[in-house]
Amino acid sequence: MGISVGLTVYFFVASDFDNLIQVEGILEPFIIWAYILFGLAALSALAFPIYYFVRNPKNALNTLLGLAIMAVVFGIGYLMADATPIAASTTDANFSNVNVLVLTDAGLIGTYIMFGAALLLMLYTGVRSVFK
Repeated sequence: MGISVGLTVYFFVASDFDNLIQVEGILEPFIIWAYILFGLAALSALAFPIYYFVRNPKNALNTLLGLAIMAVVFGIGYLMADATPIAASTTDANFSNVNVLVLTDAGLIGTYIMFGAALLLMLYTGVRSVFK
């Protein structure tokens, strides 16, 4: 946190906002720091679940079951995805790339399914708590 604050202070003290080329040169430490923070976050995102699985193997099975259910939902989304090219006025190749279209549709459909399931489960728990 201290390094981030220090880099921010350095940016505002050393910047000459009238000369944008100099500002771009000052941004390089920010980019390097962002890569370092991203690496630490990725390492933590991998290390802590492994530590959790080793410490609580019974609860790890529940987590793996949840991940499997998510994979099935996104698999259903992939099967329901449409690869029809989009008519667009731009020359962006992604509008006619079948892989991009299918993966985008699969992500959207999977997200919609999970959002609907979350709403139904919230409704269920609300109704259940009224009757208890």
